[in-house]
Amino acid sequence: MSKKDKKESNVTPVSFLLRNATFVCFLALLGLVYIFNAHHSEKKIRHINKLKLEVRDAHDKYMKIKKDVMLESTASELEKALERKGLKNQKRIPTVIGEG
Repeated sequence: MSKKDKKESNVTPVSFLLRNATFVCFLALLGLVYIFNAHHSEKKIRHINKLKLEVRDAHDKYMKIKKDVMLESTASELEKALERKGLKNQKRIPTVIGEG
């Protein structure tokens, strides 16, 4: 048995870790950064999906309100609303007072 073989056989996992402690700490730090990044990105994705749902709901409400306003602003709907309030449409042309 040579000196080299004897030296390698004395290496235990604990002594290996102690000799390479900075590298092991670096790997542990990289693992923590990876886990943090994964959790952070998942949180962002959930938030984005929630905002997309809110935008879709707001767009649906906007389209419903726009449809209702367009319907209520037609001439026939305006006439119906005015008749319910007691105002009637005059058939004659209005005269202009104080021209010139």
